[in-house]
Amino acid sequence: MKKVLIISALSICISLTGFTILHKPIVNATSISLEHPTKNEGVNWLSYDEAIKLNAKKPRKIFIDVYTDWCGWCKKMDKATLSDPKIAEYLNKKYYAVKLNAESGKMIKYKGKDISERDLARTIFNATGYPTTVYLDSNENLLSPVPGYLDVDILDKILHYYGEEHYKTKTWEQFQQSYSPDAN
Repeated sequence: MKKVLIISALSICISLTGFTILHKPIVNATSISLEHPTKNEGVNWLSYDEAIKLNAKKPRKIFIDVYTDWCGWCKKMDKATLSDPKIAEYLNKKYYAVKLNAESGKMIKYKGKDISERDLARTIFNATGYPTTVYLDSNENLLSPVPGYLDVDILDKILHYYGEEHYKTKTWEQFQQSYSPDAN
């Protein structure tokens, strides 16, 4: 009886070990770098502090994707919208793109003052739901937070509205009526 139990236990262990080995990911996620993607590889995501340092040398608008780890719509927007080559190319060209975890206590500098990512998201950027995309001018002034999931077409319009500074001369409604993605 002891032999049967030992053999059964060993068989189970070997089966589980084989299952684990067969189902390991092929790519090591830590080996993939998003720091300096080449064309069409995706968005060049930066930390907030990195974006501000780059902005001091070469001013641009700042795009912030405010997310949480548990947010299903955030993950969907990453896969379906932010990974779109047209969106990634335009973001990399006109903006410094930042991922900001709305639940992180990590301290960063906003306009020279220390603040946690969580407090920045809630009190300055008014992010109360996720995802929220935030648009800043090159002086870190809030242009607008836009709450909710955005598909490629809508995000494309918003990026052009702020990226080309149409917000200075047109209302959002006027811009939507005149915008043609083919013209850009």
